[in-house]
Amino acid sequence: MKNEKYHLILRVVHWLMAVIILTMLISGFYMKSLPVDNPIKFSIYGIHKATGVSVFILVILRIILRLFLHVPPLPQNFSQVTVLITKTVHFALYVLMILIPSSGYIMSSASGRGIKYFFNFNVPLVIAENKMIAELSSQLHFISACLLIGFIALHLLGTIKHLIIDKQNILRRIV
Repeated sequence: MKNEKYHLILRVVHWLMAVIILTMLISGFYMKSLPVDNPIKFSIYGIHKATGVSVFILVILRIILRLFLHVPPLPQNFSQVTVLITKTVHFALYVLMILIPSSGYIMSSASGRGIKYFFNFNVPLVIAENKMIAELSSQLHFISACLLIGFIALHLLGTIKHLIIDKQNILRRIV
């Protein structure tokens, strides 16, 4: 039974990132809904950008940890189709968790808008101001966030399917 669980550190990072990413998605869509002249919008942007840097660091850490810490194999009774779907959804989640903060960074950098990380550390902007790159990365950021919502939904629906239909508590692996 113990071997069926992810390593404790991976479980903690998973749930920490889940909370942070959901908060980021909510704050991002909320910011977009605010009028341009709303002062709250820019306060939220600062926190959103700094937290985005943290998400990027956490996902890189998570990938590294996943290479070295225990990851339980998928249950043996999973069909080949289920394994393929599971691996595809997980891969897409990882790609999007890297793509979203990266496109946010490129958007800020190409817009000439700094990123003040927590504790007043300024993240270096390595892309010269370029309106076209800023706009393209803004679109990529938004589309990727929408895709992430879809893949999170698939991830949750898969878990619910295994719990309710298959009567297989795979959730215990990550809790």
